[in-house]
Amino acid sequence: MSFMDKFKQGVVEAGSKAKTLVEINRIKLQNNSKKNEMEQQYQEIGKLVFDAAEEGRWPLPKEQFEQPINHILQLKWEIEQNLQLIQNLTDEKTCKSCGSRVSVNDRFCSKCGYTFEITQEPVQIMEEGSQLSENHNRDVNLPQDSDYKRKE
Repeated sequence: MSFMDKFKQGVVEAGSKAKTLVEINRIKLQNNSKKNEMEQQYQEIGKLVFDAAEEGRWPLPKEQFEQPINHILQLKWEIEQNLQLIQNLTDEKTCKSCGSRVSVNDRFCSKCGYTFEITQEPVQIMEEGSQLSENHNRDVNLPQDSDYKRKE
């Protein structure tokens, strides 16, 4: 491989890494926006509670809390999905034991020693011309309101 070929390969690799970094920063900005939106919902709940307590209407009916709570749960789910996207972009994984970030190729956590399971998912081979079933839809399905109901 000549010097120019190596140089071109390095430029292409740097460009690819820059695109990945831009995408990660875009997702992190989205998460910050979602966290701010969650804070607004928490404040709305707090105002509802304060107003009710001040006016002697405590406890409030569950219906008054339902909308902000569902919104917060939806935002939390979206943030978690974004964090998974970031992990997929960075070739890193999170240790289930201590939460530290390690390379996707590591077999042990360098911080706590946790052993990562090696999982091999079966590869599904599709015949030419076949289509994905509804169960294999590539679109992300957002959870329904019922997925966010709190257990009492």
